[in-house]
Amino acid sequence: MAADHGPGVRVPPPILVGLPVGIGWLLHRAAPVPVSTPAPNLAALLMALGMALSVWTVVTMVRAGTDPRPDKPDKALLERGPFRFSRNPIYLGFLAVAAGFALHWGDLWPWLALLVCFAVLDRHVVAREETYLRARFGAPYLEYLGRVRRWI
Repeated sequence: MAADHGPGVRVPPPILVGLPVGIGWLLHRAAPVPVSTPAPNLAALLMALGMALSVWTVVTMVRAGTDPRPDKPDKALLERGPFRFSRNPIYLGFLAVAAGFALHWGDLWPWLALLVCFAVLDRHVVAREETYLRARFGAPYLEYLGRVRRWI
């Protein structure tokens, strides 16, 4: 049997989210395009929920003996904790934090950054992970796909 090298995601997802959000912030500062009234309280709540979801996901993975980094092989198919509601809860948490920044700034650029984050995660991270998990866990993973949505 060939060595299991995981799903082949080489750039850490926090960087894939943080970089567009950072660029969105720079553009917001350099050439603002207001699209709504900033909502810092709602933004803080959404960001806190997103961070809590990501932390809950990491704790669930570590307790199951699975490394949360997507460049490492998975030891178990997780279907408990946040994985009961979303197949990608950690990335959903990252996107909630990015949406919180957009709400906080009320500007077009961070909303565009959020769309870029979603597209990159969905097409380049989640798609690779799903292909890997299908091969790694077979029928149990296919059953899980039928029960739990990709995002929410």
